[in-house]
Amino acid sequence: MSLLKNSSYILTLLSLFGFLLTWQRSAFSLFFLIPIFLTLFWEFFLFLKLRKNIIKEATLIKGSLFYRISMGDFYLYIFSFFLAIFGLVSLFLNFLNLEKIDFVFIFIILPLLMIFLKKELHLQFVDNAYNDFRIVVIASFFTALFYAFYGLFFTYNELLNLELFSRKIIAYKSASFVYFDFLSEFLHFVSNLKFFIFSYFGYLGFRALNFIFDFFNFFMFCSLLAFVFNFVLKIKIKIIVLFLCFIMVLGNYFLKEQRNNVLKSEQEQILLWMNNFNFLKDNNLSLIQKEKDLFEKDLKDLREIFKKNAFEIGIWWFSKEKEDLEKRINESLK
Repeated sequence: MSLLKNSSYILTLLSLFGFLLTWQRSAFSLFFLIPIFLTLFWEFFLFLKLRKNIIKEATLIKGSLFYRISMGDFYLYIFSFFLAIFGLVSLFLNFLNLEKIDFVFIFIILPLLMIFLKKELHLQFVDNAYNDFRIVVIASFFTALFYAFYGLFFTYNELLNLELFSRKIIAYKSASFVYFDFLSEFLHFVSNLKFFIFSYFGYLGFRALNFIFDFFNFFMFCSLLAFVFNFVLKIKIKIIVLFLCFIMVLGNYFLKEQRNNVLKSEQEQILLWMNNFNFLKDNNLSLIQKEKDLFEKDLKDLREIFKKNAFEIGIWWFSKEKEDLEKRINESLK
């Protein structure tokens, strides 16, 4: 039985590695997500069941009608199922957009923090799923905080104008499976669009907003991933997990990524829309409307001239009306 449990822990960890290493190359990488889904489902169920029992014992009289009704776990299975789906989708989307440095935080710092907290707090907390949740939150919080500070002080994300933005959105992580490729392209675009929008707030605003976004996004990501590690770290010899994580980080560092290098038609269309938006932003819309009205008035004046005979045109040629029209046309051309 112990061997079976240890095998399930290792299988979950290897499934995590398997997806991250193969999603760009094969659609069959989706099968690696099945053990991760089952792990999330089981961890959520244990937490919700213990939480229900704590609340039930604290608020209901033993043997009462509501106490007996709440003894079943069917609704917990349903709720855990949908939570696991949400968690898996969230992890999946984050996996497609990971950079090499991110692997250090999720496979080295996060499990180390969890092992440290489990060891240091075992005298403070009873070993159960409810207190595991506290460890998950604390470990995720500090991992996300370290990640955000690393991004603030050790990475350089330059302020993006439209030209830089158009170059950066090209090099997304491409995949052989068309749906993975589309999602990766979309996530890469959104990530750079975030930098493009933050750039309007100046350098300090850009760094501050990026720090806040990195922290909250990575905290949510680590919180879900920590549930997976919480299951995996139930293995007796935890050094095995750390060793495999180290090998994963090292292997990923030397693994060559597949990157797109051609501007696609949909990217070109989006850039055209953004270019038009920038034009409207840079030009006062009321001024554009005013110039349009003047242009229409000039066209109507020219139409009236064509209705005149030669004598009337000769008189008009030396009039102030002609000078005003010529002046407006010259201003419009400028």
